[in-house]
Amino acid sequence: MTFSLSTVRIGGTPTPVLRLADGRLFRVADLVPELMATNPASGLMTVFTNWETAEPQLVAAVDALPNGAVEPVAEPDVLEDWLTPLQYPNKVICAGANYYDHVLNDGGHTGFSKDDNIPVFFLKPPSTTLVGQGQSVHYPTQTEKFDYELELAFVIGRRGRNIPVERAREHIAGYTIALDLSARDWQRHPKHLVKFDLFGGKVFDDSCPLGPEIVPARFVDDTSLQLEFWLNGELRQNANTSDLIWPVPELVSRISEHVTLEPGDVVLTGTPAGVGLSTGTWMHAGDQLKGKISGLGSISVQIIPADTDRQS
Repeated sequence: MTFSLSTVRIGGTPTPVLRLADGRLFRVADLVPELMATNPASGLMTVFTNWETAEPQLVAAVDALPNGAVEPVAEPDVLEDWLTPLQYPNKVICAGANYYDHVLNDGGHTGFSKDDNIPVFFLKPPSTTLVGQGQSVHYPTQTEKFDYELELAFVIGRRGRNIPVERAREHIAGYTIALDLSARDWQRHPKHLVKFDLFGGKVFDDSCPLGPEIVPARFVDDTSLQLEFWLNGELRQNANTSDLIWPVPELVSRISEHVTLEPGDVVLTGTPAGVGLSTGTWMHAGDQLKGKISGLGSISVQIIPADTDRQS
């Protein structure tokens, strides 16, 4: 039976939960007590750190649910109680310029050839960039060109370095939804030495809404997932992962040439065409963002005014 993993706030406490396809929600600690007992404070990171043994335990627990031994919990009725699923991974690795339509149509690189290029990668700091659903994204006051990017993300479940493409899927635990938010005027700041800056443009606070669910890889075909993004109810992005330049296994292999991939690491795979960069349409406080990926659910966030207390 298909299931997903999330972190929700129950009684004010972030709680790892498992959700069935029929919508029922169960505490992971109720389903597999010994799994969470090893390091309960780490939440779902405990599950993904031990994914190779945890996954079969979760599958067995789900198969045993018809006996009614474990009671479900109520689904949160407040959107903000659906938290980012991992609190917090060691690394959030992002791929850029990884859809043909984005490179050709948004970027204007009409002569692009995969054979003549290598992937673009950068990091986001997990503790300050990851946010969950609801009113969770504070407007970054340093930018006037605030942009969106809907992306498929995957979570690593097995440690590896220099991973061959043909073995890459063995290292993937699950898939989720991410928004890579961007400050385009800083990404392409005219005073920057090389006129391109992924630090100023990408790693500011609240720049990576993630979740709300992680679907195990066994239930996902990442070669043909439909991505849709709405800004204030208007469809802005509509594409399929079949348009990826470097598909998921190639990203795993390429990233692992440079860094060791660890269980719980999150990798964003790039965004398709339709971003504000191509139209000059920028986001503002009050805007509603919704991203949906087939089989993975949807994420909804709202941009709220800058957090002046955090800036002081």
